[in-house]
Amino acid sequence: MNNQKITLNGDDVLSVNSEDNILISHHTYTVEELLNAIGDQINYRKKEKWCVEGVPCKMLAPNQSWQKGKVKISIEFIPDEIESPLDELRKEI
Repeated sequence: MNNQKITLNGDDVLSVNSEDNILISHHTYTVEELLNAIGDQINYRKKEKWCVEGVPCKMLAPNQSWQKGKVKISIEFIPDEIESPLDELRKEI
């Protein structure tokens, strides 16, 4: 599985299956449109904090202590792995 994550910019365009749509009626839209639709669900001041500035918080990961920082809403893209023609040959060896 590919663990590469790409944080998308506002002008990047997404296309999802119609049955997976949330908040937007069409299936192709920019990241900015999606973030605005998410932001429309919260008031403007909180939208700025959650989507632009980040909200001060503490985070607790398993087997670690609390860590101070900020949390921010962003959209990430995780590319599918591209299979090489050599992958099948490597499996056979």
